[in-house]
Amino acid sequence: MKKILVTIAAFALYSSSVFADSFGFGVSGSLALIEADGKETENAAGSETEASKFTKDVENDAFIGSIFAEYISDYGVTVGIEHTPGSADVSDKTHTRTETAVGVSGESTNGSITRTAAAEIENFNKLYVEYGNVGYVRVGFAQLDVNTQETAQTDGGTYGNTTLDGYSIGFGFKHDASDYYVKSSIEYTDFDTLSLTSSSSNKLTADLDVTEFKVAIGKAF
Repeated sequence: MKKILVTIAAFALYSSSVFADSFGFGVSGSLALIEADGKETENAAGSETEASKFTKDVENDAFIGSIFAEYISDYGVTVGIEHTPGSADVSDKTHTRTETAVGVSGESTNGSITRTAAAEIENFNKLYVEYGNVGYVRVGFAQLDVNTQETAQTDGGTYGNTTLDGYSIGFGFKHDASDYYVKSSIEYTDFDTLSLTSSSSNKLTADLDVTEFKVAIGKAF
């Protein structure tokens, strides 16, 4: 990712000196819909049963702010990078199951075990290309960190954290006013499948998508 960003920045510097195009810097705010479709499989004596599989669909709305820098070509092509410095919660889900324990005397007792899983995303970065002047289309490469937190009455283990790559597509409109410009857009990002194994050998897979309704304000130099 760093090598790609350095290459794009070097190309933009060279192009601006040759073609006398411009740079843009600015901030943006987005209403983001974060959706995750996941499945957890508990390690039940090394076998998978229907009782050991739990499927959850979660979604959460969050407002996220970003900063961006971009190279703006006179030919309608814009190449930029965007960084979201904060974090956003994906959501948390609680699962309760009933287990039967057999005592020394042979009597059976039922008890419940509650397990709560939560996740947040942070370090949301994008490398993008836009084409068009007033109306434009946008495609890009995205990357973010996923941090997980788990609590359980028994040792269900922890999953840890990971980094996901994804690809984005969107469209928007741009309005120029002197050296400033305003952009409004809709963008969808589809990330690679998350796959984690906990310290107790439970397995978690999830598909993560982010849809953004964005307004950006920039200044051209």
